[in-house]
Amino acid sequence: MVIPNDGQPDLLTGNKSMGPLEDGQTAIIIGGGPAGSSCAITLKTMGRKLGREINVVLYEGMRFDDRCIKRVGVLAHPLTQTLEEMIGVPFPCQAIERKIVGYYLHSGNAKIRLHMGGKLSYVGHNVAIDRYLLDKAKELGVRVIPGRVEGIKFHFDCVSVESSLKGVTKVKGDVLVGAFGLDAGAAHLLEQVTPYRPPKTLFCMVCKIPADPEYLRECEDYVHVFLPNMNNVEFGVVTPKLNNFVVNVAGPSLDRDTLRQFLSLPEVREVIPTDVSREEEMIVSRPLTFPLGPAENSFGDRYVTVGDASGLVRAYKGNGINSACVTGYKAAEVMLRVGISHQALKEYYNAFSHIIKDLPYGRAVRHMTVLGERYGMMPSVLRAAARDRTLVNVLIDFITGSRTYREIVRDAGIIRLSLKFLKGMTVTS
Repeated sequence: MVIPNDGQPDLLTGNKSMGPLEDGQTAIIIGGGPAGSSCAITLKTMGRKLGREINVVLYEGMRFDDRCIKRVGVLAHPLTQTLEEMIGVPFPCQAIERKIVGYYLHSGNAKIRLHMGGKLSYVGHNVAIDRYLLDKAKELGVRVIPGRVEGIKFHFDCVSVESSLKGVTKVKGDVLVGAFGLDAGAAHLLEQVTPYRPPKTLFCMVCKIPADPEYLRECEDYVHVFLPNMNNVEFGVVTPKLNNFVVNVAGPSLDRDTLRQFLSLPEVREVIPTDVSREEEMIVSRPLTFPLGPAENSFGDRYVTVGDASGLVRAYKGNGINSACVTGYKAAEVMLRVGISHQALKEYYNAFSHIIKDLPYGRAVRHMTVLGERYGMMPSVLRAAARDRTLVNVLIDFITGSRTYREIVRDAGIIRLSLKFLKGMTVTS
């Protein structure tokens, strides 16, 4: 229920039932990224197919303009199918800057080319998909409030949200969807009134470096992934676009000096030469984070989290936008078909049990990689992989996130795979 300053409500809610959302009930969504917008779209479209009109109020305080830097902007190949077949919206071809056919994996003076075998990914503006999906939600009648939430309260029969936006003092609804990513402020508000605790995270920084368009046009359609021997960087990614390179580095502790140190590595300079880039004009994001595992108590009576806020994403892999869209869709489906109670929303959480079960395997791969970087063994591993098709396929699956770590290890054979990597680590260059 949105209460304007004149005190007259324009939406009526307050049904005490926590069964499936009914005609006229209201869902409040905090966050208009891919997860929040996908949830909003699905509540509208699936609700109408079921003969129900769900009121959806979505808060988003960010402006998705060209200076906004949230992510690299690689749209992995499953996203096309997710948007068109699951969410029910066309893939935004107009947002595409270039296609991606594979990856180069670098460590020291060694590198290996990993071709995806026709499974194309795409590079778009880093918030193009956010803007596109939010516009689609608006077209369907989702009410978007351009402001930040400042308070959340749970009542016996509803949940209410407050913001500082003029003209709107309070919004009441039947269920709250936390789609706020890893925003510490929004997470803290939910922590204060529920048992929710945000996921553990790893820091990352993203920057855009303008470069000579002619040089960029001649670059191969590959993303470059680096495993450097640096204390504070676990990995770095360089993605060529039409007018700039987008660089993403991740690690336990990051600042601008760390970023500059990464950019000065010889293997990175080979991809971004100083004579074609304009690093003095680069735009650097504030330190960002991405989840390393699921949040605690990510759902409960009248609330559920989706996307990065839930931590229900593939560990240490790409496809973050796709995972966000899938979690948003599934949450909406469960709210419409099962209910909004803690017991009902278990079905949402259980739909991602394969991600939970994959976490120990993901942690093991991460620790092995960090160990290999620290002791300078990764170049030997890459050189060994160049001579072994099994290792090449394993590296492709690890980087693209097309399969779970558990599946990769199972199919390759844990003992055989371990021996191959250990052999690579012990081979001297």
